This record gives sequence, structure tokens and C-alpha cells, in this order.
Amino acid sequence: MSLPVRIIFTFIVVILIQVVLLNHIAIRSSINILGIPVFTPLIYPLGLLLLPVNIPHWLLMLFGFITGLVMDMFCNTPGMHAAACVLLCFIRPYLLALFFQQSIKELGSTTPNLFKMGFNSFILYVSMAILVHHFSYYLLQIWSLKNILIILFKTILSGVLSLLLIVLGQLLFGQREIHRS
Repeated sequence: MSLPVRIIFTFIVVILIQVVLLNHIAIRSSINILGIPVFTPLIYPLGLLLLPVNIPHWLLMLFGFITGLVMDMFCNTPGMHAAACVLLCFIRPYLLALFFQQSIKELGSTTPNLFKMGFNSFILYVSMAILVHHFSYYLLQIWSLKNILIILFKTILSGVLSLLLIVLGQLLFGQREIHRS
């Protein structure tokens, strides 16, 4: 399968899983600190995190904006997902530079995944990106630093659950490199 077709297929599948399944799963916290409201795992940023490394920054941010708008349309959240996705796409090149061992120019059109980055680097890359995305999303959702504990609580719980689902998805459906002699 060619790279553009794989990218489009990944975006469609991840957004469908988010919209059809995960948006309807409301997880209530058993830890009732200050009446913490319900949270939902958000895995749709995975589509942005798995884009090729050498994608132009402006195109990456455009993909982020479009992905966020699609999620905003399905979730009835005016601009919250779009803003969080654009922020995620803005910091993504810096996160890749931190967690890839090679130079970005050497990687070419490599797509960052569990098998190409290694387990530890991939976990750090995705967890940092997910935490930034979730924090900005919940900050916009709650819109008050008075409730910073609620924002942090929802960010951490949703982030951990999202990270587990992303790693599970990578282990089940990620492309493993085949070494041929």
C-alpha cells in the first residue's frame, strides 16, 4: 500500500474508532476528589503522530487543524479539538528531534511507530504529545485555572488510558519491519 493511501486509511480508521466507540464510553472516576467529572480516552491524535517525519510543518499544522475540525463537528465542541491539534502539530517536530536517535534529515519519509523508534522512545514521544494535547484540550474545555486539579486529573487519567490504547493498537496493527537477507 502506498504511503498516501496508508496515511488516509489510518486517519479514517482512528477517527472512526474515536467517534463511534470511544466518544460513547464515559469513564467515571472511582476517586471522587472534588467531584471529578467524567473523562473520555482520546486516541485520534495518533493519526497526527504517525505522519511521516519529513512532512512540511505548514502541511502538518493544516492536517492538525482539519483533524480537529472533524472531531469538533462530531463532538459539538467549537474549536477545542482544533486548537489542541494545532498545538500538538506545532510541537511535534521538536518532540521527534528529542526522541529519534537519527537526524530528521536522515530519516526521510519514515513514519514514527513503535517498531521503528523502539519501545522506550515511542512511549516517551507519544506520552509527551498526548499529555500536551490532553492538557490543552481539557484546559479549553474547563476554561478556568481555578480548577487546575480537575484539569490535571482528567489529563493524567485520560492520557494514561489513551497511551495504553495507542500502544495496544501499535502492537496489534503496527507495521513491523521485515529484515530480508
